[in-house]
Amino acid sequence: MQTLGERIAKRREQQSLSQKALAEKVGISQQSVNKIESGQTRNPRNLDKLAAALSVTQQWLLFGDMRMQPSAPDVTEIKDSSLQVAEWESMEHDKHEFIEISVLDVEASCGSGAMAEEEREVYALPFRRYTLRKMGVNARNARIVRVIGNSMAPMLRSGDVVGIDTANNSPIIDGDLYAIRDGNLVRVKQLVARPDGGVIIKSFNNTDYPDEQLSRAEYEQRLHIIGRVFWSSTLW
Repeated sequence: MQTLGERIAKRREQQSLSQKALAEKVGISQQSVNKIESGQTRNPRNLDKLAAALSVTQQWLLFGDMRMQPSAPDVTEIKDSSLQVAEWESMEHDKHEFIEISVLDVEASCGSGAMAEEEREVYALPFRRYTLRKMGVNARNARIVRVIGNSMAPMLRSGDVVGIDTANNSPIIDGDLYAIRDGNLVRVKQLVARPDGGVIIKSFNNTDYPDEQLSRAEYEQRLHIIGRVFWSSTLW
């Protein structure tokens, strides 16, 4: 099975592009393209631009799905719909089916860190109670915050919002995303437990944000796990 880097290299050659030419189209260095194709960078932050430059879908780059190129809808097959769009605020809500979760005026960093602010509700987002139960999340323990920075791209981008289960902070599930308080900073990162009781703080964009290795003592002194990320809304 081909890797993401191998698919990018193959498609680049099909397009008769050199690494330098592809780098110029994407706006990155030739060295970055070389690292992606060789597998040194496994989660490139410019995946959307790479897909556009190579005229393929991000889905194909990531997973090698059958459909390589974006497909345009056949306008002759588009039919009128009787469905109407309504704003949540203007609708009558079934409180037995839906529950609102507070969106806090707190920014969690997907970068080097954002200063923690006093929690203040700015608005609320609706969730189906069934969905929360299925994920094992109690709405009373759920909070929603906005992330800034692109260290977790392409999974999370600056401006996205994430749902945090504050009751789910121990033990660490290796590879899952967590909101953490690192001193005065609030961050959203991938965590991996170390055998010595320490922790590895990881970013998907590991080229610009290398792994942070914390011993058990450093972990206990520096970090407080606020909760596990159970939901996100991504802007494209």
